[in-house]
Amino acid sequence: MKTHPVIDQIIKADKAIVAEDFDTLLGIYSDDAVLVVEPGRNAVGKEEIRKAFEAIAVYFKNGLHVEQDGLEVLESGDTALVLANTVISAPNHPATTRKATYVFVRSSNGNWLCSIDNSYGHEIIGLNKNA
Repeated sequence: MKTHPVIDQIIKADKAIVAEDFDTLLGIYSDDAVLVVEPGRNAVGKEEIRKAFEAIAVYFKNGLHVEQDGLEVLESGDTALVLANTVISAPNHPATTRKATYVFVRSSNGNWLCSIDNSYGHEIIGLNKNA
């Protein structure tokens, strides 16, 4: 059975994060994408997202491991909402499952690009200092 192209993009992103291959990773994001770095702090646009992932790699002692333990893609036209059980771990961080939410948009050439990357999911509600 063929997987949804968005799931393929998420798997590619996870591998790029683990490998610290930020060029490949940024190719999965739209130009104006938003990454929730932590509740209350976002990176907007590819330049900020690259800097955020570089800092995240250092924070996790260059040993961040990311994988999905369940994904559901809800697609409407050129937009897809992804609900995920994202498992992160590192040498300095025990395995933790986050109820992530991602939004992908289909570009004019048919590629699905991540426009919102929120690995914290609903956890940002109430923790976001800007709310």
